[in-house]
Amino acid sequence: MNHSLDAPPMLRPRLQQAGLYLLAALIGLFAFVAGAQAQQPAREAPRPAAAMPAMFLEDTSPKPLVPTVEAFREAVRAAGWSMLGVTNMAGILSERGFTVHPVLVFEPCSGRYSFDLLSRDETRFVSSMIPCRVAIYQTSTGKVIISRINSVAMADMVGGHAGTVIRASGEGIERIIQATLRKLAAS
Repeated sequence: MNHSLDAPPMLRPRLQQAGLYLLAALIGLFAFVAGAQAQQPAREAPRPAAAMPAMFLEDTSPKPLVPTVEAFREAVRAAGWSMLGVTNMAGILSERGFTVHPVLVFEPCSGRYSFDLLSRDETRFVSSMIPCRVAIYQTSTGKVIISRINSVAMADMVGGHAGTVIRASGEGIERIIQATLRKLAAS
């Protein structure tokens, strides 16, 4: 029995994009760590390493999946962002005979940040990071998690104007997620 993910043509670029993005991030992280180690004098005892920021951020929702998804969608709209798409990974895998707990991948997008990056040749290289992605999934114990890449930390690795825009966009997503959590806690 073949258990490989036979992705439909529309999903293949997204899977390839996610894989390449993760590979690039890991290579950048290894290069950063190797460069930091190479700069330390051989005679000196190594200094304690500063805590590296997490590559992924997660928050646990105080509510079940459906209210969490509804609150997130509302917070995206309230912030003036658009929802370009939602991918139901559990549904896609189920069609292929695999069963996983619910995993929804959202694609919120701010036209302001996207336009800023995509309208310039020198910053268009980050187009593979657009739109932002936020996953809301349920664990085997029933917890609902809101997960995303730490765009604010990634912005420093990108640098320049692109990094500045990625930082602002990441901060915007964090505000949306915090608004989602506040609404869920209050209801």
